[in-house]
Amino acid sequence: MAKRDLTDAFIRTHIPDRRVDFRDTREPGLTVRMTPTGRKTFSLRVRSQDGVEQRVTLGAYPDLSLKEARSLAAQKRVEIQKATGNLNHARKAASAERKVAPTLAALIDEYKNHPTRTQGIWKPRKRSGKAEAESRIQAVFAPLLNRRVTEITADHLAEALLGYKPISGQVSANGQTQKARLYLMPVLDWAAGRERFRASGRKRVPTLEVADLRDTVDPASDDHGIRGERDRVLDRDEIAAVLPLLTYPASRKLKMKMHPDVDLRPAALKFILLTAARLSEVAEMRWEHVDFDIGEWFKPKVKTIRGPVRSQILPLPDAAIALLKTLPGYERRNPGTLVFPSTKNTVLANWSRITEAIQSESGTSGWHRHDLRRTSATVMRLIGVDLGTIDRILAHRTDHGREGTSRALDSYLADLKIAEYVDPQKVALDRLAEVYETIEKSAG
Repeated sequence: MAKRDLTDAFIRTHIPDRRVDFRDTREPGLTVRMTPTGRKTFSLRVRSQDGVEQRVTLGAYPDLSLKEARSLAAQKRVEIQKATGNLNHARKAASAERKVAPTLAALIDEYKNHPTRTQGIWKPRKRSGKAEAESRIQAVFAPLLNRRVTEITADHLAEALLGYKPISGQVSANGQTQKARLYLMPVLDWAAGRERFRASGRKRVPTLEVADLRDTVDPASDDHGIRGERDRVLDRDEIAAVLPLLTYPASRKLKMKMHPDVDLRPAALKFILLTAARLSEVAEMRWEHVDFDIGEWFKPKVKTIRGPVRSQILPLPDAAIALLKTLPGYERRNPGTLVFPSTKNTVLANWSRITEAIQSESGTSGWHRHDLRRTSATVMRLIGVDLGTIDRILAHRTDHGREGTSRALDSYLADLKIAEYVDPQKVALDRLAEVYETIEKSAG
């Protein structure tokens, strides 16, 4: 082994005729191994407290620069000299340990930290630091978190689902357990290499023999209350009663503490009806997201359960554009400001309070903000809008097999440059607005 004062120029240009190691004279133990193929690898040779010499690979040049290699070698040398055992042996032992079945909690950590895990439900939330899926699973399956996954049976999973008691004290937690079951199912499928994780490169390595949550009962399957809430839409009379209250300025009939001139919540709910958007999308909407010249709303991020986070461009109906132009922020709009801000220019809140006030004044009940979106989707279906167009408006993944079309359809439509072409989404939403206008006028 040759010793020399290593330099970047030497490492970059020197190609030996045989494999050779050069030990750095400036950083004790730092070595660069060169081969005739041009491969150059930094490593550190140093003895631990037990007198055993260890060789630790640091990284390949030029991904790891000489300066970085010297700094890393200094850190590793201190670690090894303080260690009482062989770090290479410890690393091998840790690798062997990973092949042993992890606990359920550890498996969840593996899954959520996997590079391909891009779904929004696995992204940490600002308040808790935990993802929605992680929180739900940990709450419902808490008794099983510290058990090795290969020891957990379908019966154990079912027991946790059926035995979960909500902290709120409510009698039923079927909605929560249903979500936890759906969130944990792909984690176990990934570990076992089944269903959509069968292909190499998608499944965990090594795979594990774990229970299948499909062998457990869905606690919400027989819960008619959950099914009813999930299918709730407003009928014609309810729409007629609610629409006159969805105005800006807010109606004084609602008797809200917030002054009508600054309360944008009713108008935001009207915007949901006109666009079939999610409440969170409307609440976080900014003026820079709206192109008034071509009548489009750009959503930087739409909710997704499967696949990576996606954006959406939604053609706006004329009624929605007209509504936006009535808002106090339109004339002096700043690109980065919210379209529907609170009095403190933050994201609007207290939606339950305004919903209850609207229900009380309109004589309606039992509907939620998300039911407005569902109502608009249902109305569009009733007036003959095809399912594919509704899917695109809702930012759902289009079932092209159902439509008999190619998956290239979305990008094809986006690139289509025909003067006479009108986006079917725009046509559908304009027709939806006409229906709402007709209902409101007939009620008046």
